[in-house]
Amino acid sequence: MTSVIIFSILGGLLILSIILSTIAHSRQQALSQKKSQLSQITRRTQDLQETLNTLLQIDKSYDLILILHQQILSLITKKLTIEPDNEITKNHLEQQKIINAAYRKQKRENDINKAMPSDEAINLANFQLLQVTKILQQLNQKRILSPAKYSELLNHIQRLKLDIEVESHIAQANSYFENKDNVMMQSHLKQARESLRAFPSDFPEKSQLIRNLSDQIKDINKTKPTSVNDDKSNSTDQDEPNDRSQYF
Repeated sequence: MTSVIIFSILGGLLILSIILSTIAHSRQQALSQKKSQLSQITRRTQDLQETLNTLLQIDKSYDLILILHQQILSLITKKLTIEPDNEITKNHLEQQKIINAAYRKQKRENDINKAMPSDEAINLANFQLLQVTKILQQLNQKRILSPAKYSELLNHIQRLKLDIEVESHIAQANSYFENKDNVMMQSHLKQARESLRAFPSDFPEKSQLIRNLSDQIKDINKTKPTSVNDDKSNSTDQDEPNDRSQYF
């Protein structure tokens, strides 16, 4: 009889131990999953913020900026549902709501500058624009964007890429002009011209820009070159809709 009681107690303790161990394991799994979710959201938010920072630097239009920032707001909101008592996340969300309101009023704290200082910077900007394209593709697949708006935004991204290429090469050409390096100056002007020629769409000032660059390239071998900005300051005041970039 005593043995039965002892075995019963031991059996009960064993069962209790198994139950407690299962509960602890489940809690650990839940905590691990929560930590993983928060880490993914944080990483994705940071990636989107980097892409948004690029857009803020190069894009005068606010369509893409608002699309990306809405993605950031959604991620922070999701993060808050996972950790509703986190004051840092609450404050972050409120700050981003204020920023979003400013974007909707077409306000930002930085100036537009599409001229990148190096080829590496151009490639990085193009990489960020590729990330924007992928987001647009996802929104198009979910039918959040209309086909017309989707096409319009894709065309806008292609024009941004062209602006970056042309303005960056012209800026680098002017830098070499200051250093009296005619060879590199001519090389960058040619790259700017070829980018314009290769662009599949036409826009009002395209032909004139190509002619201006061709004239500047010819002048380099004839006389002492002048700055592209100085020499072609009156080339054009026309802008692409929603994008008022000027190459000269």
